[in-house]
Amino acid sequence: MVTSHAVYDDGVLRISRTADPPGLAIAGEIDESTYPALLGALRELPDTPPEMHLDLADVSYCDLAGLRAIVRLANPGGAGAGRPVVLHKVPEQLRAVLAIIGWDAISGLTVADPG
Repeated sequence: MVTSHAVYDDGVLRISRTADPPGLAIAGEIDESTYPALLGALRELPDTPPEMHLDLADVSYCDLAGLRAIVRLANPGGAGAGRPVVLHKVPEQLRAVLAIIGWDAISGLTVADPG
């Protein structure tokens, strides 16, 4: 993924737009204090292209609320009417949480290459 400028960076969480493929690269910690920034960045994603790519390689911590916000891009409210989301380089601990909760099988969500 080619990363461009940061859309958010508070020293704990950094969110940058990616160009190829289009999406976001997220790095750092997603918790109660950084959750609003994550929501803001996800809301500002352009509607095109329809498929959104998120690079999670450098996420060191993500609470359940943060993971839910990411998953809801693909399946808002459990309605399955979201947009296709591809998660790249998902850290092993997040892969485990996704599998335990069953979110790894949500329609519209693809967990791609390992972290």
